[in-house]
Amino acid sequence: MPMKFEITESPSSQEVEFLSQKINEEATEQRQASAFAVLVRGESGKILAGCNGSIVFGSIYTDQLWVDSSFRRKGVGKKLIEKVHEYGKENGCSKATVTTMSFQAPDFYKKLGYKVDFIRKGYNKNAGCIFMSKHL
Repeated sequence: MPMKFEITESPSSQEVEFLSQKINEEATEQRQASAFAVLVRGESGKILAGCNGSIVFGSIYTDQLWVDSSFRRKGVGKKLIEKVHEYGKENGCSKATVTTMSFQAPDFYKKLGYKVDFIRKGYNKNAGCIFMSKHL
């Protein structure tokens, strides 16, 4: 059967949900995997900060975290992660995980109680991808 491979830089939410659903169908003995986002909006509805990730079989993974530059160093990022942890606990998670690049925010996550699991080297300009976790 001929197949067409397609690469997209902007998969639709339906495509992502389809893949999650299929993975969940095959892992019925585990808790399901699902996406989440925590957003901070201003009065106009504009996103000022937020994070997103997945709950994956009892662990909550924060994939991306961003805070507008005018709100940094004011506790917004910390509050976002606290909300992630609360959401994870509400959904039966016992562990929180995150990855960050060596030039980004490892100290931020360490201050929140995350420990380094391992560092994958080999990125541009000698950067490393730091895998971190925390028990909830």
